[in-house]
Amino acid sequence: MSISLAHNGLPPGVTHFSLTDLIEKIAPGSRREERLSATAVRVLKHYLLGCRSSDFEPGKICGVWEQPQTTAQTLRISTRVLHNAEAELERGGFIERTHVPHARRSGQRRDGVIVTLAGISLRPLIDGYGRWKARLEAMELHERAVASLRHEVIMLGRQIRTSEAVEAVEQADRILPRGRVSRIESIERLETLKASLEALLVQLDLPSGDTKSSVRTEEIFAPNIPIQDSSKNCTRAPAVQLDADRSAAITPATAANLASEDYRALLPSVRPPGWPDIVDASAIACRWHGISQPAWAAACDRMGRERAALSVLVIDRNARLPAEHRYRARSGRRCLAGLARNASSLGPMIEAAKGFAGRSVPDRPFEAAPSCEDGGKSFASACQAVLRRFGPEERV
Repeated sequence: MSISLAHNGLPPGVTHFSLTDLIEKIAPGSRREERLSATAVRVLKHYLLGCRSSDFEPGKICGVWEQPQTTAQTLRISTRVLHNAEAELERGGFIERTHVPHARRSGQRRDGVIVTLAGISLRPLIDGYGRWKARLEAMELHERAVASLRHEVIMLGRQIRTSEAVEAVEQADRILPRGRVSRIESIERLETLKASLEALLVQLDLPSGDTKSSVRTEEIFAPNIPIQDSSKNCTRAPAVQLDADRSAAITPATAANLASEDYRALLPSVRPPGWPDIVDASAIACRWHGISQPAWAAACDRMGRERAALSVLVIDRNARLPAEHRYRARSGRRCLAGLARNASSLGPMIEAAKGFAGRSVPDRPFEAAPSCEDGGKSFASACQAVLRRFGPEERV
């Protein structure tokens, strides 16, 4: 056996399937030089799944010697695209090519163990597991820092707009046209925007508000949420059942579609949001509507984190209605307390709101929405039903 191609094996409990999942997660990268193309990810997954489980044991050789034409035909790409993907993986330190360029790939197994390999070796990928795990953690920290800075920029822009200083508002619009930051991924760019908006606030002699630098991300993204597993906390579920008496369920993508623009700015833009993203965004949105961390934690404990997050999403949506609107949420704290006591009311509200994704709630009853599953109940009727359940003290 060639010692130079033998690897140190994967950590205990890690399989080549979980390694495949890890590669998919780090493919977007936090920097341009770390990104993997979709084709490169497909090729690497093909090579990983083409190996045997025993090939990943310490001291073994792990790799493939399938001919490029066969691999390209299987993946339905050209051999030129395949070679470009392999070159990309080699530059990234995921594979090494152990054959002579343009030579036929070959290998040999003896008693189920690879003894010679002139093809694609996965030794760098396996030995670099700790590196890939650290990269994933760095990406998650980067994403949290970006979301935190987006939140700060949004809040600073909101303060400037509420000051009603025409000149300052115009300058803010020049700094950040339309006030949108959801597509900005650069921390440096967000820091520059934040500094410029803070300078405007100093000129207006206004308080800068409760803004924090990105080094204090954990203070925002570590709310007091119970972490123990329970029947009410099912973070990994692909959809949340809204009502035990109904078949309605909502996915993170549907929730994001119903959210306000400021709320969506807190969600990741490079990948579809998951329930942890919705929960983190709602934890931040609580601060916009005067919902304390103890109240948020109590709602999570009583309703489950996903339902509590959806409740805050609905509250944030309704709080942006015109001041004279009959269904405007005027007290986020009371709204959340009412929904926590009457959790079954959340389902009809979400189902009715699906017909108005991205739009404001109508001020008067309307005809049945096609996307509602509750027999065409209008959103106004759903809100009226919820308000009747809450009682006078929770009406907002």
